[in-house]
Amino acid sequence: MNRARLTLSCFLAYFALSSTLAPIGILAEPAANALGASLAEVVRALGYFSIGTLAGAAAALWVLPRFRLRQLMIGTYAIATFCLTGMGLFAADIAVISGLLLVVGLCLGVGLAQGALMISRLYDDEQRASMLVATDASFSLAGFLMASLSVYLLASSVRWDAVYLVIGFATFMVVLLAWSGDFSKVEALEQVADPTLERPRWPVPVWLLTFALFFYTLGQATLLTWLPAFGERELGLTASLAGGLVGNYWLGMFIGQLLTVGIVLRLGVSRMVVVGALGCFSLTLALIYLPSEMIQKQFLALLWGVANFGLLKCIISKASESFRLVPATLVSMMLLAASVGTALSPVLSSRIVESGGLGLGIEFAQFSLGLVAVFVLASVLVRTRD
Repeated sequence: MNRARLTLSCFLAYFALSSTLAPIGILAEPAANALGASLAEVVRALGYFSIGTLAGAAAALWVLPRFRLRQLMIGTYAIATFCLTGMGLFAADIAVISGLLLVVGLCLGVGLAQGALMISRLYDDEQRASMLVATDASFSLAGFLMASLSVYLLASSVRWDAVYLVIGFATFMVVLLAWSGDFSKVEALEQVADPTLERPRWPVPVWLLTFALFFYTLGQATLLTWLPAFGERELGLTASLAGGLVGNYWLGMFIGQLLTVGIVLRLGVSRMVVVGALGCFSLTLALIYLPSEMIQKQFLALLWGVANFGLLKCIISKASESFRLVPATLVSMMLLAASVGTALSPVLSSRIVESGGLGLGIEFAQFSLGLVAVFVLASVLVRTRD
């Protein structure tokens, strides 16, 4: 029972982060109208959440070995709950919104790393991989549910910031689960580095895959942020249908992640990484440029999500094949590269949209996802040659 309680708290940690990230593109235009600001200004303000998650991912490398997991989880998610409640009740100024989301991102970024650490300590080798994939599925499911809920609330003329109260309830549940849980098992397993071991050098394929991960999150976050506005203004979709593109993407990604484990066993990680990178890029082009008369945009968004499946974890898994003994820093540093891409997206893409319009922002996202395919293919070719 205790393991189930702690596992649920880890799943909700992933759920809360995705729930805050997924609706940004859907909420941006209603928030701009309510605040009397430009769309690019609001995207930058909401993007402070991504900057916070980046800071949290970096901070986790320092705080996790120094604080008890139970105290850390209760403290970070209590602060996040307070800030999210403030977002849902007092979000009337861009500076206040930016500050609150920065703190929320910091807390949830630390919590994400803590959730992965707890899962790895709660389950043995045979169960650990499937449970980590399940956390990714929780992440994608949250994106679908919160994107759909945001579209529904906006269509019902509810305030744009009300969705943050729902996310606050999820973080509050994490606090309750951590408060009532027994952390003795996950806090007793402390790893001590062996000073006699030489720090391994990262080979070229690993660096190529790290760059691929950076451009993957940069392109993904950029496209999801601007797709609702682009769909409504340029593709002629209604506001509900344009916002639904984001929800369908997350639903497709959830479906893809459920299928990932069995498919990887059949095809192997190398083939899955190449198929995922090429599929993600090509379906991004199809989503924007194929006419609606040929195939529905909603279905294409679903397929685009399926093509992403567990690409992030597959890239990390592919990188680990370059080592006989996987370095402890590999996963954390590659996840940090992914967090940098997510954090840079709102700031960089909003400037691009201001200077060249929504179309240029979408093309920037496509270019980034194209680079993912280039770096993945290069890593496979270099590895094959070596």
